[in-house]
Amino acid sequence: MAEAFATEIAKSLLGKLGSFAVQEFRLACGLQDDLARLEERLKAINAVLSDAEKQQSKNERIRLWLHMLRKVFYDAEDVLDEIECETLQRQVVKTKGSTSRKVQHFFTSSNRIAFRLRMGHNIKKIIERLAEISALKSDFNLSEQAIDCSHVLHEETGMNRSFDSFSGLIRRDEDKERIINLLIPPFKVGDAHPRVLPIVGMGGLGKTSLAKSVGDAEIVERHFQLKMEVCVSDDFSLKQVIQKIIKSATGERCADLDEGELQKKLEEILNGRKYLLLLDDVWNEDAKKWLLLKPVLSKGADGSKIIVTTRSQRVAEIMGTVPAYNLSHLGKEDCLLLFCKCAFKEGQMALYPNLIGIGKEIVAKCKQVPLAVINLGTQLYGKIDETEWKSVRDSEKWEEEGDVILPALKISYQRLPTHLKRCFLYCSVFPKDYQFGDCILVQFWMAHGLILQSANPNENLEDVGLRYVRELISRCFFQDYEDCIVIAYFKMHDLIHDLAASLAQNEFSIISSQNHQISESSRHLSVLDSNSFFHQTLNKFSNEFDHVRSIVFADSIAGPTCKTDFEKCLSGFKYLRSLELMDPSEFEVFPERIGALKHLRYLYLVVNTEMKRLPKSIFKLPNLQALVAAGEGLEELPEDVRHMISLRFLLLFTQQKRLPEGGIGCLECLQTLFIVWCENLENLCEDMQGLKSLRKLFIAKCHGLISLPRSIKCLTTLEEFCIIDCEKLDLITIEEEKGKKIQSLSLSLRIVIFEELPATLALPEQLLQGCAESLQTFIIRGCPNIEEMPECISNLNKLQNLEITRCPRLSKRCRRGTGEDWPKIKHIPKIKVDNDYSGEETSD
Repeated sequence: MAEAFATEIAKSLLGKLGSFAVQEFRLACGLQDDLARLEERLKAINAVLSDAEKQQSKNERIRLWLHMLRKVFYDAEDVLDEIECETLQRQVVKTKGSTSRKVQHFFTSSNRIAFRLRMGHNIKKIIERLAEISALKSDFNLSEQAIDCSHVLHEETGMNRSFDSFSGLIRRDEDKERIINLLIPPFKVGDAHPRVLPIVGMGGLGKTSLAKSVGDAEIVERHFQLKMEVCVSDDFSLKQVIQKIIKSATGERCADLDEGELQKKLEEILNGRKYLLLLDDVWNEDAKKWLLLKPVLSKGADGSKIIVTTRSQRVAEIMGTVPAYNLSHLGKEDCLLLFCKCAFKEGQMALYPNLIGIGKEIVAKCKQVPLAVINLGTQLYGKIDETEWKSVRDSEKWEEEGDVILPALKISYQRLPTHLKRCFLYCSVFPKDYQFGDCILVQFWMAHGLILQSANPNENLEDVGLRYVRELISRCFFQDYEDCIVIAYFKMHDLIHDLAASLAQNEFSIISSQNHQISESSRHLSVLDSNSFFHQTLNKFSNEFDHVRSIVFADSIAGPTCKTDFEKCLSGFKYLRSLELMDPSEFEVFPERIGALKHLRYLYLVVNTEMKRLPKSIFKLPNLQALVAAGEGLEELPEDVRHMISLRFLLLFTQQKRLPEGGIGCLECLQTLFIVWCENLENLCEDMQGLKSLRKLFIAKCHGLISLPRSIKCLTTLEEFCIIDCEKLDLITIEEEKGKKIQSLSLSLRIVIFEELPATLALPEQLLQGCAESLQTFIIRGCPNIEEMPECISNLNKLQNLEITRCPRLSKRCRRGTGEDWPKIKHIPKIKVDNDYSGEETSD
């Protein structure tokens, strides 16, 4: 990485030294003196790290010294993680009661004496290495500063606004109208088929946003029967591009089809249909590859069109059948207005003419490139100190060689707090055009220790991580933001991704058909091509695997196809913290060797239809915090899931009819549970009251689900409860039987969403009564048989938002002013009801 982030890693180490697991080991194994010396040495170095990091950009020797330190710090983290793993494994054995013999066999017992000696030896080596490096610090005249070992969240900048899409601020109305006029004229004899329109321009001008806005225009939507969008990016693989087009058209991944089968399937999809296809960010200048794809795309009906966005005139010449549309820079006045919209709070622009003057100079340096203008404008949002504006205007980064966009992005990066810099750079391990989910990305960051503990005792790491996401969005490091309430999705602009990759290049390696090398400093691998990885990287660089902490197999094309190769791969990555894997296409059973990855904290696994079960060894992972196990073929989630005592996030698919007791219900640390696409599932487990930390419960597309356990009402920590598209579910099953004495409930629910539940006849009154002092958002959609609003709704004092959509009976009763249930809900500040029933927002 461009920066060592030694201070952040040192704080993490000091936090680990103070953890319960290490303290317990310290006492049990007699390593108090060794660990105390390590802590003393770390504190002495930490005292000068802040000054060293300030000077590193201008002093190469200090920068190298910090990078030497970082390497030792990482090794120290591995040693302390070994200790935490051992402590957790013993905890599993100790706490499982009647099954302890089975568990003791499952977790092969370590030799305590041998482990203690090994750890003692490793700790002494770390201390010696730190002493050697620490001795060099006297050469740099570094000043000591107060040590802050609290590992708490830096104060937020207050940037709590966000745009759904910053690109939506760019006014390209004339360009949009011209391109639409090129797309919709009727097909004439002699026209090329399909017609290909290239949009050409430098990075950051808004080509992709413009193309997408054209495709979303109502007149264009009506003109085409099928619309598809594909990000092609750097590596134009015919198989991969076809697979992406099919996925865009149908949602199918088709990981198990070869290239010929994929071509045939795409031809069937396009046959006789007039389509619009966006091929975004095309770099390939090899005409042969386009000539292989073009015949498949010609199977659509006459009048089909393709939009290609590219920075290359050569690509436009190869692919275009009509003259390219050359996108120009944004006008100077438009650039200034765009900058001011991003930099000033509403109504404040006129108050600061001095800042507008500086802003004009900053905009001039952006050379009329919208992405640069937006990015720098957002960094100055809410700042009224001239000094900050001048520091952007006068930054030395403007003098760096290269196009104008990179200096602007580097200035924006420089202004990030350190904790956000690390989180941003770690995103470069994911491929371009990757769709992030906020709560899943947070789990990835947590797996690598990037989330700082909040000083607020009511905030956990997930809360802090979500604030990191919001701040990076508001600073324009993420875009295409889509808020689905329970989860938000977003992407990185390809130039922002390039920035992250360039700054993180020492630690992050991309394995592709052009590059199969990793270095000693590589700790994060993004695999874009499995052949290069398994047949070249795996054989030539296996000695470097000990250092690797994360691997992302970017998609099904990049995923492993040979189980033997993958087992060999797993055996080498002993310190792996995160693994993301899509469609291991030839695996019927996932390798049991994954159980050896005892440091693994994050496992994202999308499996093929052939894989019926997860390996039992996966439950030997006591450190695992996040498990995404998605795949229609998975028949069951074994009861052994209860041994995953650190699990905080679980997304599961299963073909079971019932979730068994003694499994998920035993996960006391679980904070988030997604149960999705479980077609056969009829009942959840009855022991859900054991989920003592659960805060989010999301159940979707479980079409066989007929009831919910009453124990859901015992989830006193639950804050978000969402049920979507469960056609047989009647919510009344949560309620106690009539006439039975009901215990008063005290719940913490803030958000409740009931959507597409046609079998539900009434809302669960007892559940709603229990969250009278907490519920803020209540959404009811697609529940046509709910007839009335319960009386208790009038007691929901904290309720701010009520939405009722596609619920004709309920909507009629909640009609503003005249509906029978209007008196029950009129106290709610924001109400939205179907438009058919005067459903505008109101604050009566």
